[in-house]
Amino acid sequence: MWKTILKVVGIIALFMVLLIIGATFFLNSDRYKSALEATVLANLGYKLIIAGDLDVHFFPSLELTLNDVRLKNPAFPQELASTSAVSLRVNTRKLIRGQLLIQELSADDFHINYYTDADGSNIWDVEPALVDNIVKQRRTASIIEDAVDSAVAQQATSNDDIVTASFERIRISNASIDIQDLSTGTRLSIHDLDLVSRDTNIEGRPFELNLTFDFLNNGMTKPMAMGFRSNIVADIDSGKVSISDINFNLTPMLLQGEVQLTGLNNEPRIEGTFQSNDFDLVGLLETLGVIAASEEFTAADTGAKPPQMAIALNFNGDKNQLSIPSFTATMGVTDFQADISVHFATAFTPTNISYGIIVNSIDLSPFMASTGPDLATLDSDETTEPTAPNFANAAATNSSLDKPLPLDVLNGINILGAISIQTLNTHSLEFRDINIFTNLEGGQLDIETQAISIFGGTVQGNLRLNSAGTAAELSTQLLISDIDIVELVPMVAQLDSVTGKLNVEVAYSARGSTVNEMLASLSGSTSFTVTENSVDIGLIKQVFTAITALSPGGDTVQQWPDVIQFSELGGFVTFEDGIAANQQVNLRMDNLDISGTGGVNLAQKNFDYDMQFTILGIGTPQTIQINERYHNVQWPVKCAAAMSDPVSQYCGPDFTRVREIFTQMATSEIRIRAEDSLIDQVPEQLRDSARGLLRSILN
Repeated sequence: MWKTILKVVGIIALFMVLLIIGATFFLNSDRYKSALEATVLANLGYKLIIAGDLDVHFFPSLELTLNDVRLKNPAFPQELASTSAVSLRVNTRKLIRGQLLIQELSADDFHINYYTDADGSNIWDVEPALVDNIVKQRRTASIIEDAVDSAVAQQATSNDDIVTASFERIRISNASIDIQDLSTGTRLSIHDLDLVSRDTNIEGRPFELNLTFDFLNNGMTKPMAMGFRSNIVADIDSGKVSISDINFNLTPMLLQGEVQLTGLNNEPRIEGTFQSNDFDLVGLLETLGVIAASEEFTAADTGAKPPQMAIALNFNGDKNQLSIPSFTATMGVTDFQADISVHFATAFTPTNISYGIIVNSIDLSPFMASTGPDLATLDSDETTEPTAPNFANAAATNSSLDKPLPLDVLNGINILGAISIQTLNTHSLEFRDINIFTNLEGGQLDIETQAISIFGGTVQGNLRLNSAGTAAELSTQLLISDIDIVELVPMVAQLDSVTGKLNVEVAYSARGSTVNEMLASLSGSTSFTVTENSVDIGLIKQVFTAITALSPGGDTVQQWPDVIQFSELGGFVTFEDGIAANQQVNLRMDNLDISGTGGVNLAQKNFDYDMQFTILGIGTPQTIQINERYHNVQWPVKCAAAMSDPVSQYCGPDFTRVREIFTQMATSEIRIRAEDSLIDQVPEQLRDSARGLLRSILN
């Protein structure tokens, strides 16, 4: 894009020289227009079309105007640039003395089109073969070039001073730029661009620049107005440019500062400072189109006026590095401090970035509108019949996750830094003591978090992503300690049947070049315990009530308490080659053991597990009381539902297999009773032999 802008500037500069000097040699406008068009084609490879008239005036100043000018690339149908009129007015007496004083350079309705197709080809790209053919046609263009060379040579012999150029006034009115890149989905527009500058020069005299325009991208519903104003001192001989009194306006933010450029002739260097007013951050986000203007951000919702923010920074850099030693931002009680240093890549080293961020407190509540239903209003007894989940393709994946991961980015840069946040608040959450460390080197990214206080407990962990090979290798560990489950319920409603302190250990690994490949290879385990617990066993009672209903003798399941405290509550989940299938699940609550296999379908947001509910017998705490005839029997239970379904609809007995078990139990009980009845009729000294004989006959 910057190369394109430089090309446009070069074309305007070529216009200037050709119009000023060339017009003194040609009065035939048609011949002059043809020469201009041929010169641009020969030197730049673009087709210049001057559809309008060429107006030339010599008194009181030399003034030239080209009307209806268009620029095209012969290889593409779209226009590159166009203007309804471009005009220059030159001080004739100054020109004779070797000073190029342009009294006014103006352009009306100037438009630039920057278009890239899906294959990455840009309409500003000139084909090499086309350039070779164009060079052969430079005979016409050489007429003006010879005139320019002659004029410059004559000036050099009569005056030792260098011919200098300055502008009394530059005016660009109603300009626009359209940028579209189909390969990245980018679309940007700049419209109503007006630029005014007076006494523009490169000789060290100060001049003012004013620029206003409207900006629009494909994610915005309406354009946003921007303005830029500054004073500039440019001394090209000494290689210095000073841009002071900068005012950049983007409602409601006003950014002020200054920039110094030095060493432009040998070792360029830049340094500067910027600071803003106190502005409404929500208003700025609305202006940028990040959020939609809505009453959800009014003071009535947040209990206070919209957050006011102010930023300040200073920076410096050269061709080797760019540094921001101080960046500060304040918003209410939030004090944000950061520093960053970037060392650019060389032939032997990649780009190196180091940073540090320190924040005392962040309150995100004003930016997080609650859109979900109030948990207090949910009907826990809701019995709406759920739609049966579709498990036709348990390995269904989301095709949008099949795009290759941007691993090349990790291989071409090194990053070292730390983030420290004392407190972070949302609507209902508070995180404290957040410390995150990142290290990216040689294609290996390490992220480590120290113990973060949340939900009455702590969370800490680490993640490693190695992208040095053809596929990324991911490993992660997470340790959760003493989390209060009650505080989790607003986020995970399914946990409202459990209270206590949650402890979790997580260890997983994965490998792949896309997200779906990572998910398909995910392996590892999660183990957990819940101390100081109480559990609403409504779902368990529901399952066993359905089971015992098939028993001839029935049972007293309904007499179980609704809420039970277990001395042991814990379990694990293991993954092997993905989460869609082959998961091993276990939950132990004193004498209740729940285990099984299955998987989760993320694309369809449902799950399917074949479970076994077992009431253990002697040797375990008999917290759940049941007839001994049900001890150590593995009852088949199907747990298949949508994740959004009520918990009461998650599981139900496999009645076919349950009936088979009851049949086997009845047969076994009949056999035992028959044995006992017959054995009682046998002399005591022969009972053992008789029992063995009966078992061999009955089995």
